[in-house]
Amino acid sequence: MPPVKKPQTFDEHVGSVVGGLARSHGGRPFLASLLDWSMQTVHRRVSGSHGFTVKELQVIAPAINSTPEEIIDQALRNFGGGSKEDGLRKLIAQERIELVSEPPASLDAQRKKKTPAEMTDDELEAERSAASTDPEHLEDEPDHT
Repeated sequence: MPPVKKPQTFDEHVGSVVGGLARSHGGRPFLASLLDWSMQTVHRRVSGSHGFTVKELQVIAPAINSTPEEIIDQALRNFGGGSKEDGLRKLIAQERIELVSEPPASLDAQRKKKTPAEMTDDELEAERSAASTDPEHLEDEPDHT
């Protein structure tokens, strides 16, 4: 049996808390029926590859005898390895790092960079864009009824 993967990201910790609390109510099948989601969607949320929204936590929490605040607080404690304040500091530090784009090697190198009009089709395909990197385009659409 392969070793159990320990949560690393904050979304993975939230998923771990939700999954753990849902176990006594029927686990992932319970969550799927509660939210009318496919098992694949539940797996993505609980594994942390796609995080839960606040609205989803508001629906899930009462069904697993918790509150959204308790779920987030526990996830922050787990993520920070101590208090929820430790988790919050770690989350803020991590978010700051991820929000800053990589600087160009030099201003001259940035000026020499090709524009999309000058690129070949293969070069354009290799460029990052919202259409090719948006994680939500593979998700089920939420039911707003």
